Amino acid sequence: MHKNKIMLIVCLLCLSSAISISYAQQFTPVEQPTRVIRLYNENLPADVDLNAYLETGEVVLLGGQEILPPKITPGPAPAPYPYVHVWDKGVEQLGVSMDECDGIWFTNANLWHPNKWALVRWLIRVPNCNKRDASEFAQDLTVSLWVDWNQDRMWSRNEQVLNEHINIFEHFPQIGPDMEITYLTKFRIPDAAIWETMGQGAEKYETKLWVRGVLSYDDPDASPDGESLFGEVEDYRINFFEIQHDIKKIDE
Repeated sequence: MHKNKIMLIVCLLCLSSAISISYAQQFTPVEQPTRVIRLYNENLPADVDLNAYLETGEVVLLGGQEILPPKITPGPAPAPYPYVHVWDKGVEQLGVSMDECDGIWFTNANLWHPNKWALVRWLIRVPNCNKRDASEFAQDLTVSLWVDWNQDRMWSRNEQVLNEHINIFEHFPQIGPDMEITYLTKFRIPDAAIWETMGQGAEKYETKLWVRGVLSYDDPDASPDGESLFGEVEDYRINFFEIQHDIKKIDE
């Protein structure tokens, strides 16, 4: 009888231990992967392969045409380019790091020509999504871009090439801790008078232009200087701005 009691106690202890292990395995928090959402401007050029972009995030052209890696240098832009003070750097940001220029890709920067499309891919990181309410995103995230076409070391209002709004309200509630939004858009390169033409035939002109991108919130009047409540500012120098066009002899 005594032996049977011991066996019963042992069995109960084993069962209790198994239940505890099962309970722990069931309720131990599992780290959720970062959720990736790929969005794009509905008016992208027709030759962009949207299926490839939505599947991988990479930008390729229909028919498999290669887009050369852009020749760019990360900022910040040197003085006297203006500085932007961001008050709260703990919320939405460009790229993965607040300390690096890693949130904007100029995917066809080697192919910038007047009156052609330039493709721009943004990476926006929204941290701590599982602790935030969807009402925080009832308004739009704003992405803005300026190019110093005339190289006067500032960005004027007429040098703004992008000011677009991204609504992510529908993607909440979010289970995982972080969300990454990849947004692909474009702008038309102006016929900027920043080069001189001489001689005849085809001419290539190379220069270096500073570009500033800003992430802000519900901000149709985004500025490349001053202050911002949150978000991030990133500068890039486009190292290879190429123009190729035919030039007729003046004497003819």
